[in-house]
Amino acid sequence: MTSPAVGFPPVQSSKSRLLITLVVDTSSSMARDDAIGQLNEALRSWRESVHADNHLRHISEIAVVTFGAGGVRVVDPTGHERGGEPFAPITRFQPPTLRAGGFSPMVAGIKQGLQVMDQRRQALAREGIQMAYTPLVFLLTDGAPSDERGKPCELWRNLAPELRRQEQEQGLMFFAFGVRGADAKVLQALAPDKNYQADGTDFASVLGAVRQSIDRVVRSTEGVRTEEMTARLKKRKSAMDWITDHARGDA
Repeated sequence: MTSPAVGFPPVQSSKSRLLITLVVDTSSSMARDDAIGQLNEALRSWRESVHADNHLRHISEIAVVTFGAGGVRVVDPTGHERGGEPFAPITRFQPPTLRAGGFSPMVAGIKQGLQVMDQRRQALAREGIQMAYTPLVFLLTDGAPSDERGKPCELWRNLAPELRRQEQEQGLMFFAFGVRGADAKVLQALAPDKNYQADGTDFASVLGAVRQSIDRVVRSTEGVRTEEMTARLKKRKSAMDWITDHARGDA
């Protein structure tokens, strides 16, 4: 497993941050029907979309964690082959060309994504930068979890309540998005009210859902202090409840 780098580069001058972590399935099943190729193309188009949003350009940082080819890897989001930082400003995001292979250690990949996100959040706190926006973690998959030997893995059952705990206590949001072949039961357990499954291998649709989710969070939390947002999250059954209430004007 590739360990996250210790240091982080200076980023945009905004005093608030939106952390976006993509946890991406690159297992051998992604070679079927060239799903990995479609994902690569969709990521490049998605990059252009977020780069065109001036507000996101000023507040967002992104990290990419893959599970499959090469095991669990923290990928340099700027597209360099050698050790970059886990997070980079969205303006520097250059999607690497992902390749399919290996098994599907999904649970380990999600845990790695949560780890790099938490490390970055702590680093920002040490710099005196507040988390005005809820950190977002997105799972993108076409299958089901396996262990390191490729056998079906049930560890996601233990991960699901841990994700709920972190959403309530740490103020993050976890989304589980899939294409054809993704285990709907797993997606629903990991993100009961924040899961989505596209038809076929339509990763453009999946990343469209990612973008829509980001926009909703930004709109819903704009101008709300972190402490107030966290307190509200703890009062709801899930983070998405707060978004819905805020959109109705009840927050």
